[in-house]
Amino acid sequence: MKNLKRKIIGGIAVATVFVVGGSYAWASTSDKALDNSDTDKIEITEKEALDTFSDEYGKKVESIELEPTRDGYVYEVESYDDKVEYNTEIDAASGDIIDNKSDKDDDDDDEEETRYELNQKDAIDREKATEIAEKEADSGKAREWKLERVSDDKQTWEVNVLEKGNETEVTMDAENGEVLEVEEDDD
Repeated sequence: MKNLKRKIIGGIAVATVFVVGGSYAWASTSDKALDNSDTDKIEITEKEALDTFSDEYGKKVESIELEPTRDGYVYEVESYDDKVEYNTEIDAASGDIIDNKSDKDDDDDDEEETRYELNQKDAIDREKATEIAEKEADSGKAREWKLERVSDDKQTWEVNVLEKGNETEVTMDAENGEVLEVEEDDD
């Protein structure tokens, strides 16, 4: 009986080591894959992604984010109408809509969320935002971008610059490129 208990406990211990070790190896591999995403494969500009979105859905856009995934870069468009919030993903290489999810606003919410409509025409483009962020970070390569309307009179670019595991997030005024905040994360 004692022998059986030892075998069971030993088997559980071995399985735990494999699960934890495998998860760690997968996570570190996937982080490296995301960190090394090839920005040269981004074929669609944020304007083209917004045009694709507008042609298909015609909703008010609050933000557009460009981020790496295991399958390449994807634009995520957050939009809304009077009752529903939408989240649409667009492939940055092909311009195809990958996914569209919606979430109805609850009438029971105590606080009403204020939304602001993005005006991409008044914003500097992603290339200019990248240039400013990489200069401000002093080294590294931009890998994530978010253009967002944050108030009635302000929209911002948030650009994440990565260098050897260190990430610098640069937030700037999207209309004139003025750097508003630089946050370093060296985890």
